[in-house]
Amino acid sequence: MSKSIFAGGSIRTSFVYIIYEELMKRQFVTYAGVLSKYLDNSKLDFNKVVLGEGRGYGQLRKAFPEVVQAIENACPVSIVDNGKRGKGRAYRYIGESDDPLAEERKAIEQKSVEDFAAFCKASAGILPMSWFSFFFENTQILLDANRESKEGASYIKSGLDQILTNIHLLPIFYRAITDRQVLRFNYQPFGQDQFSLTFHPQFLKEYNGRWFVFGEADREPFRAFNVPLDRIIGEISPVNDVDYIPAEKGFYQNYFKSIIGVTHEEGAKVEQVVIRTKSEYQHGLLLTKPLHQSQQEMLPFGEHGGQQYGEISLTIEPNRELRGKILLYGEYLEVVQPTSLRLQIKEVIMKQLQSYEK
Repeated sequence: MSKSIFAGGSIRTSFVYIIYEELMKRQFVTYAGVLSKYLDNSKLDFNKVVLGEGRGYGQLRKAFPEVVQAIENACPVSIVDNGKRGKGRAYRYIGESDDPLAEERKAIEQKSVEDFAAFCKASAGILPMSWFSFFFENTQILLDANRESKEGASYIKSGLDQILTNIHLLPIFYRAITDRQVLRFNYQPFGQDQFSLTFHPQFLKEYNGRWFVFGEADREPFRAFNVPLDRIIGEISPVNDVDYIPAEKGFYQNYFKSIIGVTHEEGAKVEQVVIRTKSEYQHGLLLTKPLHQSQQEMLPFGEHGGQQYGEISLTIEPNRELRGKILLYGEYLEVVQPTSLRLQIKEVIMKQLQSYEK
């Protein structure tokens, strides 16, 4: 059996899907039109694309005849061209079926689903079993995952054991977000009395092994109210007499864009943070594992003014999570600016030093 033209995850496969989708519109389709759609450039001047050198053009030349031939095999005499040659040639589908390769596409999609299910089963070593049980309850996948785990047959494992308090609640909040369901539960912030909270869950975020749910609440700060799952007390109940308040599109993407972790501190603002690295290893580690998406290398590690160091910069809102990240690297990182953050780090280090001098 020959391989499906829809199989794989290459550039050629992307072209196959675009070509097929365009042909099913029953309009003439050109190489230029497909390449423009792939490059997301409607103003592309195809005449300026050097054949064989345009990004992806070589794969497009392979994919187009494959799609045309596959359609012709499934539905003979269903493709016509405009009679032109070279870059001006175009093809049009005129067959009776609106989706002549439906079965072939369905088979590939089913295989993708099966592969994902198999990965989920194997990922019982990464995902907490309570999550896995929630989504695969009463399925053979769950039975197989439990059996393989007991037999030691699993082969994926996270370095962080997800045995956190209330970790089983995450799928409940996920379902509430997708179903737009208001919830009520008791919440106990650290060092405070618990209280009842009517909550519109909108977003889930993990940081440093701890899960948080954000949403609209019936008390301050109302918007983007932050609830760590491990601070929820007792049962969670649905609230059906209150209309759900959704988040604005892109709100949480912007909310987290300029911070590390989950905390916006009062009075903090986005500013440039310059950090000096004191070892070549730590400098390289930060380049491969950035502290934040805004991170840039200002100075490569080397000799500067008789000293060995490198520098990186972050455009970020300083918060306790950033301070924690910096302190985690100990003597190998030094905050150069802003002065306020440098003094905060210095204060923590001095208190640590005093503790060890007792």
